[in-house]
Amino acid sequence: MKLNTDIIYHHLSQIYHVEMYGKKSGELTLCRPEFYMEDENIFLSNHLYLATVEHLPRRPRIQENAVLVCIGENLQLNYYKDRMNVIVIKNRCDFFKAYQAVQEIFDRYDAWEKRIYEDLVEGYDIQQIIADSREIFTHPAYVLDKSFRVIATNDDAFHPDWASTGNGSLSADALSKFLSASDLMTEKKNALKLDILDIKTICVNLFQKNDQYEGCLCVPQEENAFVDGEDRLAELLGSFVERVIEKNPFMINDTQSSVKNVMKTLLEEQPLNYSQRIILNNLNHNAAYCCIYMQYAKTHSQLPMTYICDIFEDTFSNSYAFIYDGDMVAFVDIYAIKGKESNYMIPLNRKMNDFVKKMGVCAGISNDFDDLFNIRIHYKQAQSAVENGLLVDINSRLFYFASYALMEMVINSLGNLPAQAYFPSGFKAIIEHDKTSGVSYLETLKVFLEENMSFTSTAEKLCIHRSTLIDRISRIQKEMGIDLKDADRRLQLEIVLKAMDLEEMLSKK
Repeated sequence: MKLNTDIIYHHLSQIYHVEMYGKKSGELTLCRPEFYMEDENIFLSNHLYLATVEHLPRRPRIQENAVLVCIGENLQLNYYKDRMNVIVIKNRCDFFKAYQAVQEIFDRYDAWEKRIYEDLVEGYDIQQIIADSREIFTHPAYVLDKSFRVIATNDDAFHPDWASTGNGSLSADALSKFLSASDLMTEKKNALKLDILDIKTICVNLFQKNDQYEGCLCVPQEENAFVDGEDRLAELLGSFVERVIEKNPFMINDTQSSVKNVMKTLLEEQPLNYSQRIILNNLNHNAAYCCIYMQYAKTHSQLPMTYICDIFEDTFSNSYAFIYDGDMVAFVDIYAIKGKESNYMIPLNRKMNDFVKKMGVCAGISNDFDDLFNIRIHYKQAQSAVENGLLVDINSRLFYFASYALMEMVINSLGNLPAQAYFPSGFKAIIEHDKTSGVSYLETLKVFLEENMSFTSTAEKLCIHRSTLIDRISRIQKEMGIDLKDADRRLQLEIVLKAMDLEEMLSKK
């Protein structure tokens, strides 16, 4: 395995008193050391030489990135320091012991490289590759996929700032800090040194051959500072992980389970194949669900949708969450939510209120149902709950379809026409009357219908005498040319009045 001068210098400094001079390259280009022979007058590029200061020629030719490990120091060595990278062993030592020390450095990294290649041959296991790299790195390493789930680590203690949820994702607080620090620099190819989770961290992005971002390798600094050259080793380790991704993309990608594929097929109203029907039958057995539709509360959000879906599944047992048509949709087993509660709505509401605040989303919740074959209907319920809820109360984040069902019916019944288009004959006469009269026929009609045409309760609510109300209703019916005992005509009026209320409310928003 090829190394660089930073790595060699670090390990030699554990044995000898050394100093490094001259321009250095961070690339891993140096092969094992070779003795400098006195009759040679050239130092070749990317070669590592070992010599004692007394045996160096006076004015040799030196190519770019030639490296010298020199035992001893004199004035002549200044020529070399100005033209090449020089590691000087200050104290006198045995030449062959120094040579053996450098060889052992290469032995250490060759053994590591051999283990990694064996891991690749045996099974393309990212966790094994990371575990076998613990001796090489002075710090723990984490591999995160593009959904910010920790899929591999060699950190037995698992640093608390990198603590993950049950499904492996970083906690919400940790991810927020991670994204803020890394700024999602997913296009960078080389190792980056960042402050992530308040810890100095080497970060190497992982890509497929088509330059598609698949995750990152993170090496956070602990008590000891980073060793120079550790970033290049992290890049090499990242390249090994990329080989696993190339061989088996599903090793790191967020694969969609067969259950989610069935749900997506049903949402798209496509026919199910035989195996999918078997899955659907199993899902429908002694189960009941509610659909939750989610979208960002703000246009710009740091949290990726895939991450939010992962956290949702971790928060709600027996749930399925995925991206559909640009937003997030989830299906929750209400029996799993219910637990010991008499009503599943109590724990659902409690958990969802906390979830939408942490994730920065708005959510609509459908009515419960027990047949996933009708999944699209309840998806539309949850979606309309968000749409209608935001029209009525923009400051809220959680909306139940049951609260907006009537509003949705009214909107759908109007189509693309205004409420005025559905006014019964004579209804405009009521409106014109109210413009010049202190008595509102429109309010009287609205309250009368709301009170189920009860003269007694309507009169009490309007604070008028019952006989006055009877006379007023008679005149209203005459003006409109409608008998309120006609159920169809009465329903038409109720829809029109609700539509007028809705239009007035929206006009004030």
